[in-house]
Amino acid sequence: MPADHDDADRFYKEFGKHLHDARSNAGLSQESLGAAVGLNRTSISNIEKGRQRLLVHQLPVLARVLGVSVGDLLPAAPNTDALRGLSGVDRDAIAAIRQAGSAATES
Repeated sequence: MPADHDDADRFYKEFGKHLHDARSNAGLSQESLGAAVGLNRTSISNIEKGRQRLLVHQLPVLARVLGVSVGDLLPAAPNTDALRGLSGVDRDAIAAIRQAGSAATES
């Protein structure tokens, strides 16, 4: 498996852990979170395990339902190993999402 694929897998596994932790802290089941955001329980489970990728438009919906910022769900920093294998476009999208999340929490 190419290194870029391994890095993307690490990113999604770390994202899944953040999602799991936020869901648990919110006291929600996978089923109730899925219903609130338009996904089924299996999808939430697979996203939490890093097996299923999330569409970017679903990220702010998840954050809003969980009562966290988008940045709270993303891996710590754009230059971590978890992001190393992502393309420049993906890195730019993550940076823009983080910036938008920061601006929203500052307002």
